[in-house]
Amino acid sequence: MSNFLALIKRIDRFLDRHTGFCLLFALIIILRIPNFFEPYWYGDEAIYLTLGHALNQGEKLYTTIIDHKTPLIYYLAMVPNQFYFRLLNLFWMLTTTSLFFFFAKTLFKKENLALLASLIFIIFTTLPWLEGHLPNGELFVMGFVMAGAILFTRTSVFSNFISGKINLKNPKSENLLLLGSGMLMGLGVLTKVPAILDVAAFIAIAWLILMQQFFKHKNLGQVFMYLVYKMLFFGGGVLIALAASILYFVLRGQGADYLDYGLLYNFRYSQSWSHNFGSSFLNFAFSLIGKTLFLIIFVMLISLNVNQLSKRLQFIAIWFVAALYSVLLSSRPYPHYFIQMVPAFALLSVEMILSFGNLLKQRKIAAAKPLLVGISLYALTLYIMLSFGFRPYETAKYYQQFYRFATGQISRESYENSFDSLVAENRQVTTLIKEMGVERMFIWGTNPLLYAQSKTIPTSRFTVSFHIKDFNDYDRTFAQIEAEAPKLIIVMKNETQEFPALSEYLAKHYISNQEYQYMILYWRK
Repeated sequence: MSNFLALIKRIDRFLDRHTGFCLLFALIIILRIPNFFEPYWYGDEAIYLTLGHALNQGEKLYTTIIDHKTPLIYYLAMVPNQFYFRLLNLFWMLTTTSLFFFFAKTLFKKENLALLASLIFIIFTTLPWLEGHLPNGELFVMGFVMAGAILFTRTSVFSNFISGKINLKNPKSENLLLLGSGMLMGLGVLTKVPAILDVAAFIAIAWLILMQQFFKHKNLGQVFMYLVYKMLFFGGGVLIALAASILYFVLRGQGADYLDYGLLYNFRYSQSWSHNFGSSFLNFAFSLIGKTLFLIIFVMLISLNVNQLSKRLQFIAIWFVAALYSVLLSSRPYPHYFIQMVPAFALLSVEMILSFGNLLKQRKIAAAKPLLVGISLYALTLYIMLSFGFRPYETAKYYQQFYRFATGQISRESYENSFDSLVAENRQVTTLIKEMGVERMFIWGTNPLLYAQSKTIPTSRFTVSFHIKDFNDYDRTFAQIEAEAPKLIIVMKNETQEFPALSEYLAKHYISNQEYQYMILYWRK
């Protein structure tokens, strides 16, 4: 009994010391409760789960089952079902938020400021505005990046930058920290390629140190060699992670496919969508070259003001713009792309509050420069969002609907059907698929939700028709259909592109005896 009371007292003391942190954890859990009651309705999640299930069944990633992202997100999706994937997402974000809190505390030196930054972080990575309530790749990337960032803060490179005082000592353990930091961020790149811009933001710290020394005219050569040496370990860690992934797929006989679909296709993907803004200047500004030039110019402007801006603001501003660049890589206005900006946005928001307070105290024009930087970045981001027609997901409606379901005002079926028009049909067809013992099938159209919900494997290398069209994979797909002769083929009614060989094949070998509002089922004769 005495041991139990002692344990209770220790827990009570812990809660007293870390009340704010525990409240943040509770907030994450509470806000994510509705997520566990959602149906299969979100396309990207369904693709991850479909590939994860296929990998569990022995399929080969990028060879017999393909999507265009780097591999870790699919291996993370090798879970029994959607519930476990969302449970993984919950624990991942609890860990990621903890890492962000400690990183913010290192930057701001005060726990209350770190708690404020973490609260902003939670709001934008948890609420539906940016699809943060779903297991998007950006959330998993963030975990690796923040873990790498924590290791980076333990190095002399980071302390030299923040303090402005150069210590050229080089303990071997520090090199291992930089190597480990790079490897963790490399895992982020292996989850989703745009994480390479997070890596660039931390490499920029070395550049800012060099610029500090350039204006001081002190030990420039020594500092340059020191930074090159340190960044070789950090960048080497990133390259080790990438090289390990290449070696893994080469040893499995999938090296060429991994190169084509897991790595190189991302360059093509980033250039496959363009907008016409009605101005040649704006069209150029949003092109890859234009965005790259803007990033370089911004870094140079920060570099020229290293003595006027705090070290912390220099880093946060560059990270913010680098993340914005990554959001715009593919020129698509998807809300979840903006999740990558949340860490820098949360830190910048706290920095702007501090800068505003400093301006009120000093009442000097020079003190307004940090605020000008922050306001400019906010305005730029808002302008880009409006230009791309960005629309955040409704948050109030999301929780209102869950409240109605939780209090019995609507049935579970009505609640699930409110997420997507396909949910009701997919539920019926999934029941039928399981009754008929279908393990592999082909869907001509876009409905990866049905693969994931029914735990079936596509009779195709791709989960959606737009990838077949994009890669002109008609002949290979049809050859696979002929070879496997799947028991069930489904044609989505909203698929506008003809697949002539498939249509003829269906007429000869399949019977269409079930038609729904959104799809037609063809059963093998």
